[in-house]
Amino acid sequence: MTDYADKESLPKMGFIAVECFFHRPPGDAFNEHTWKFPLVRELAEGSKEGILVSRADYDETFINNFVTAGKKLAARGAVGIITSCGFLALAQPLLAARLPIPIATSSLIQIPSILAWLAPTKKIGIITYNEAQLGALHFERLGISKENAARCYVTGVPADGHLRNLVGMRKPFDFYDIEAEMMATAKTFVAEHDDISVIVLECTQMPTFAASVQKAVGLPVYDVYTMASWFYSSLVRQRPVGWGKLEDNLSGPMVERNVM
Repeated sequence: MTDYADKESLPKMGFIAVECFFHRPPGDAFNEHTWKFPLVRELAEGSKEGILVSRADYDETFINNFVTAGKKLAARGAVGIITSCGFLALAQPLLAARLPIPIATSSLIQIPSILAWLAPTKKIGIITYNEAQLGALHFERLGISKENAARCYVTGVPADGHLRNLVGMRKPFDFYDIEAEMMATAKTFVAEHDDISVIVLECTQMPTFAASVQKAVGLPVYDVYTMASWFYSSLVRQRPVGWGKLEDNLSGPMVERNVM
């Protein structure tokens, strides 16, 4: 993502927060220090973990609460919206249709683009918060065909592990324990499926550990940070600082035919 000279002068990204209240360090999508753009937040009522993490459709009240939060963010000047959980892929087309500004709900939105450059024999490995709840409907709502969904393996962090206990507010945040858990999960996943060439982290708490996951398995790693950075870069186009003033460079040397 472009390095911008003055973050606070930039247009704001909206963030729909959910009713999960625990420590969120830099890297977590909720933390304003995660981003190179300013963040404004609104809470979606009724968005507790037990309802949010689902393989079945959300009810109308749940969707309406997200629409209400999204409209508040638009009124506050947000140019786009991101959310707090990759499982909200279920709501992507519903929210996109009902909100006045663009919304990107899930790191899984990146899957079609990844598949476009990935060798046909290679697979994507998705590490999720809850393997049992991530299903076919999430892929369908993002326009991912059954054929392409079949190119994705899914695994979850341990059901009684450190990350699940953090989100369930049963244990406090412990960076080293969650980091070790994420690295171990990734290593086991890749060992079981030697055709995995890319990792996608579903959960918005996972980007804090993305570099560690990459170090563990040596593969490209995508998450909500890479998704939202890409999303914002199109909503707010600014020249990278390193380009300088283009108007001062209206002439220059011809490009050589043989560059190398």
